[in-house]
Amino acid sequence: MYSKITLNTRFWRITSILCFCILWDDYGSISLHAQTQLSTDNQIPAQLQLNKSPRIYSEVDSIHISTPFNIVLVTPTDIEDEIIFPDSSSLPPTLFLSQASYGSSTTEDSVQYTFQYFGNQDLKLSGLRILYKVNEDTISIPVPTILLPFSSRLEPIISRGDSLTLNPVKPNFSFFNPWFYALLIGIIAACLAQIWWYNRSRKKLTQPDTSIELPVYESPLQILERKLQQIQQDNYPLTDDAIKIYYSRISDAFRSYYEVLYGFPALESTSRELLGFLNKIVESSSIVDKIGSLLISADQVKFAKFKPTEEQIQFILEESFVCFNLLEERHQRRLQAHKKEFEQLHDFPENTQSGDSLT
Repeated sequence: MYSKITLNTRFWRITSILCFCILWDDYGSISLHAQTQLSTDNQIPAQLQLNKSPRIYSEVDSIHISTPFNIVLVTPTDIEDEIIFPDSSSLPPTLFLSQASYGSSTTEDSVQYTFQYFGNQDLKLSGLRILYKVNEDTISIPVPTILLPFSSRLEPIISRGDSLTLNPVKPNFSFFNPWFYALLIGIIAACLAQIWWYNRSRKKLTQPDTSIELPVYESPLQILERKLQQIQQDNYPLTDDAIKIYYSRISDAFRSYYEVLYGFPALESTSRELLGFLNKIVESSSIVDKIGSLLISADQVKFAKFKPTEEQIQFILEESFVCFNLLEERHQRRLQAHKKEFEQLHDFPENTQSGDSLT
């Protein structure tokens, strides 16, 4: 075990050694910085040649409000250093920097500022400084002060003794009374209206009465009869294509008849759909059998490539006229109702017939 006095002695010795090391380290760094600073301070003035100070000059003698003018700033440069010219933050608030153009040569660097002035007093540029960065050090060189007098357009007027007061406003041109023009326009409009009305009345009196002819009603049964007669008068079919057309004309004639009379799309329906519709409207069984026989025969020729004999071709035409007679006998009421619907659709007046003229 160590005694208390020995421990205190060792503690103070260690503390003294640590303090000495810290002081020695600080002294070395301070000496090194002082040597570096001394070396730099001894080099910068000789390299910059401060006897050649920056120059500043203006290309105009005076300034005007918002009129652009140029100021050139030139500084010597004999070493490879970085030069920072003043920017817009160093300018007064009444001076607006619109453009800066930089140039350099072997001995000088320059910048041309384009300003616009928005004040009403003489402009004094002072406090501008140029920064030089040499060997990681920066020094600031002041720029000479420049004074530009402010010139106003009112000064020549005041010097001549002219008055600056505004001239009185010229009175407006006096027009005629507007009511006169309104009355004149009204008279002209009334005359034009009278002329138009006279010409219209005269044209109406001299124009002959035109008659309107009512549409002609044609019974679906008459249309069917005309188609069958046309088929009968045509040449007898000899080729396969002519036979197909022959059967199709007979089938389509009856389909068109039911489509016009009942409004059923028979031309676009199959034979089974058309026969189903005939049973739905309670068509007589004799008519349904005849129509069904005609449709089936036409389908066989058109789709099943069936070749009928001469007797079969003649027989189907005879059966068509037999079916026509049945329709003429049994569809009298339906045909009368169809005609009445046609007259109501076209607004036929009472006691008039289709084809009559309305005056």
